[in-house]
Amino acid sequence: MKKRKRKGARQRKVNTKKGKRMEITNTDGRAADDADRISELPEHILHHILCLLRWPKDIVRTSILSKKWKVIWESLTSVDFDQRRFQNHKVGASNDLQSPPVEEQSASFKQVFKESLKAGYVDLRLMKFILFVENTLATRIEPLPSIQKFRLHVSSFVADLMTPYMNNWISVATDKNVKELDIHVKKADDVYENVVSQCYVLPQVVFASRTITSLKLHGCGMDVSAVIKLQNLQELSMKAMRINENVVHKFVQGCPLIEDMRLIKCHLLKFLHVSTLPKLKRLEVHEGSNLRSVKLEAPNLETFWFHGKKSSRCKLILAGCGNLKNLMLRHTHMSDKSFQERIAEFPLLENLFLLECHALRRMTILSDKLKKLSVVRCSKLKEANIDAPNLLSFEYTGIELPFSSMNASQLQEVKLHLKSQKQKFHPLEVQKFVQGFEAKGFKLFLASKQDVIIYEEMRGIHLLPSRDFKIELTKSSRVLKNLLSSHLRQFHPKTLILMTSPSSDLLAFKKEIMMNKEKTPSCCKYYSKKCWRHYLEDIRMFEFSPSNINPNTSFELKWRSSPLPLPEDTDITEMDESMVHRDTELTDVDE
Repeated sequence: MKKRKRKGARQRKVNTKKGKRMEITNTDGRAADDADRISELPEHILHHILCLLRWPKDIVRTSILSKKWKVIWESLTSVDFDQRRFQNHKVGASNDLQSPPVEEQSASFKQVFKESLKAGYVDLRLMKFILFVENTLATRIEPLPSIQKFRLHVSSFVADLMTPYMNNWISVATDKNVKELDIHVKKADDVYENVVSQCYVLPQVVFASRTITSLKLHGCGMDVSAVIKLQNLQELSMKAMRINENVVHKFVQGCPLIEDMRLIKCHLLKFLHVSTLPKLKRLEVHEGSNLRSVKLEAPNLETFWFHGKKSSRCKLILAGCGNLKNLMLRHTHMSDKSFQERIAEFPLLENLFLLECHALRRMTILSDKLKKLSVVRCSKLKEANIDAPNLLSFEYTGIELPFSSMNASQLQEVKLHLKSQKQKFHPLEVQKFVQGFEAKGFKLFLASKQDVIIYEEMRGIHLLPSRDFKIELTKSSRVLKNLLSSHLRQFHPKTLILMTSPSSDLLAFKKEIMMNKEKTPSCCKYYSKKCWRHYLEDIRMFEFSPSNINPNTSFELKWRSSPLPLPEDTDITEMDESMVHRDTELTDVDE
């Protein structure tokens, strides 16, 4: 007797490889040939999806999904060429070069091969990259009337071989009225006798474009006689560039619409003076080792980020920036007087971040606009007085607490990381500071590498002596759970103590910890790096209720050195693994 099919189930027959027919039942009641909803999305969203695919093969493969995807792929206006994606075998000399496949023995391949021999540099990865860019520009970019973005990342630049190609590629982009141009160049390792290891000099067409709104340059060179006239440029970023103040002056004079300027590791720059950019809203200066002074007269500037080298004695003149809202300073030699003068110049300041300002000993902050304050590793700071009634977030990292007074009635979160290099802290001073937040509804997260204690109410807190404290106070239960999960994953502490109320949101988390003892977790089956649940080997739980204090739950945690294997029914294909590892690989190779 045949079983009756479940109501709503559908069946269809398909041919298998062996010629047999098999039935596929769609058990959720939906038609097996449901319409592809992703393909029905608007074209600009599909373009955005393709832009998020970082590997060329993944992008090309979408063109075979349907006629619509083929049209979308052919009309994609964001182009990203990254040499790091070509991971084939590298050949060290022409004598070692194996014969290329028949399909690669084309006129283009032979031409590139011939030119690479002249340059004394034979690398199959580089040759395939050049051919890929050439073919893509000829087949996909040439028919388009314009392109939105052109990104070129070259990780082994060889001057004699690549300069003509790169000049042509960039010219194609500017001819197509590109709006966003991103050029990142790294010189090849000098392992060949005849390789010319000079930097790539940008062609003049880059600096005469009428359409470029965003220009990002990394590791490139510029002709000293270059004429810069980018009338629509709004965003400029230059990193590891051999530029001086004359080049910056040319950009300032020739690009009147710049809103965002970032100068990173431009070591030839000694003096930075910006005064004729009325639309400038953000300026960042990072690690300029020879920088001596920065003078800004930018009335609409909202964000200034100065990250100085430890040895740099740079003078900051910011009197013409009265509308500044966000200030980040890493200034090793900034004195108390200089700091107080800076703060007085910015009455609208909302976010202040001080990093490794080692000369700063005393500071006073009086502001009714300040919302976020971070003081990180300012090692000589001995006294701080904060009067900021609208402060919402406060962060401090150091070896002792220097805060003599703090008026911040609107605080929502507090982060403290106290680190002693010589001896353990005596916790009374820290405990007194923390208890000042007791009446404001805060929850306390206290952690070291070995121990974690969570207080949902601040009554009866007891801080253990330690050389390394991480203390966070928050009013959000969700933030508290995220803090705990993150710490368990990173450090695998031996002890966890929860001081909770009977109605605590952490009771479910407590149950989850115990349940993980009974089963093999499957939460991370698609990720190579597993969370703490996969390493937890054993748990011992103790509960007691001290007088006048909420129930105390203590866990002794034992961890494995390697994660548990996945459940037997988990099947990860090669495609799944490549998708899983893609993000982590990109993080590793990114700047």
